[in-house]
Amino acid sequence: MTFSDPVFFLVFLPVALLGFQLLGRLGRGPALAFLVCMSLVFYADWKKRYTLLLMASILLNYLFSLAIVRSAKRPSLQTFWLTLGIVTNLAALCYYKYLFSLLNFFTGIGVGHHVWAQAVLPLGISFFTFTQIAYLVDLKQGEAEQQGLLSYSIFVTFFPHLIAGPIIHHEEMMPQFNQRRRYQLNRSDVAVGLTWFTMGLFKKVMVADRISPVADSFFALTAGVGALPAWLAVLTYAMQLYFDFSGYSDMAVGLARMFSIRFPFNFNSPYKASNIIDFWQRWHMTLARYINLYLYNPMAVAMTRRRMRRGLKATKKAQRTLGGFSELIMAPMLVTMFLAGVWHGAGMQFILFGLVHGLYLTANHAWRIFVPEDSPWQRLLPRPVGVLLTFACVLVGQIFFRSASARSAFEVLGDITGRHGLGAGWPMGQIVLIAVLLTVVWVMPNTQEILGETHEDSQKNWSVLTGVRWSPTIVWWATIAAVLVVSIFYSAAGSTFLYFQF
Repeated sequence: MTFSDPVFFLVFLPVALLGFQLLGRLGRGPALAFLVCMSLVFYADWKKRYTLLLMASILLNYLFSLAIVRSAKRPSLQTFWLTLGIVTNLAALCYYKYLFSLLNFFTGIGVGHHVWAQAVLPLGISFFTFTQIAYLVDLKQGEAEQQGLLSYSIFVTFFPHLIAGPIIHHEEMMPQFNQRRRYQLNRSDVAVGLTWFTMGLFKKVMVADRISPVADSFFALTAGVGALPAWLAVLTYAMQLYFDFSGYSDMAVGLARMFSIRFPFNFNSPYKASNIIDFWQRWHMTLARYINLYLYNPMAVAMTRRRMRRGLKATKKAQRTLGGFSELIMAPMLVTMFLAGVWHGAGMQFILFGLVHGLYLTANHAWRIFVPEDSPWQRLLPRPVGVLLTFACVLVGQIFFRSASARSAFEVLGDITGRHGLGAGWPMGQIVLIAVLLTVVWVMPNTQEILGETHEDSQKNWSVLTGVRWSPTIVWWATIAAVLVVSIFYSAAGSTFLYFQF
């Protein structure tokens, strides 16, 4: 069951809303317990046996959290429990996601002869694993409070984020689950949430799913087909991924809002980014926040301390030297993005995806550090040029992200650079469609802007039609109802989101 499955929004969601409304009259405990049960039912619809894995993960991590809190006065023991918790979580993740791919890699290079069958990857294992690791780390550092089993369970399992994110943080979610309030439906939140969900559903089923066959058929090929078909497929996939992930993010935020829970934004018009740093502050925003907090920052601090132990400076001035930049910026950035690539998948293409973005980010930081803001060189890249350059770099990264292997990715790169000739011409209808979609993503306001739900610290977007704002009027309700009906008509039970594989 996915958010775009008719069974979800015609059966599961109404039951979840009705049950929350009825049990909420009995108080917080019954309402949240009901949501935990519904979330487990939602997960079990995929493969029932993996629900036991999810439940075991929650219980085991909850016990680790108790052990970490109770050993607070014994730092070495507390560190032991944290280390054991992290290793246990990563061991389960590595078993399902990486072990058999690694064994087959060794078989492929002649180390052994057995071909290993791939384990079925539990949906959302990366998301619920890293959510729980972050909680354990923050408990150890005194930045989180011990929660009861019910609060912890709803924090991990709440179905709007369970399978594909966003990666929620305890600091912003636990207070919402623990606050004293009326645990029943709020008409205003349901109205906003339903509108948000409908907009996301439309993006998914009416845009992403409609254009996916073009990209899928191209990336299924192994031989070069020429530059024109390659560019068509790469641009189509860029639009598919954009509207698929944007649609999912809208649906997740909207679903949570129906229950008066506010999720962090996970998507903010990333193709409007004028540089690659800006892009990662807009694309999969909660993942970027996670790797910054729990990977990049600790490594940067470790490198800083290492330099200081050697009697070297670690100031901003030191960053402007080749050695300082290499140690303080480039090294932690490349390692971080390498790990981010591994998080996305076990293939070499995902490692290259991470390293490509690591190089992009390193170059972007070098530009900011070595080229002063008042330098005439800065004026060489006005915002429109920066947006196009960033988009081109993102397209290259997405080729690795989408391809079945590193070899296939290099074949596509060869195609778009003309190594295999021009190939067949573009269908005019597809050209017009891509042009329309690019216009939408580059100049139109996004969902949260239309709903008037932007945060003060959100990246600012240039858009036309900035005066378009949703309000609970007859005209808006008629429009949203029509969009919902059309989306339901075209929705399909077999449709999945691209980020479900992670």
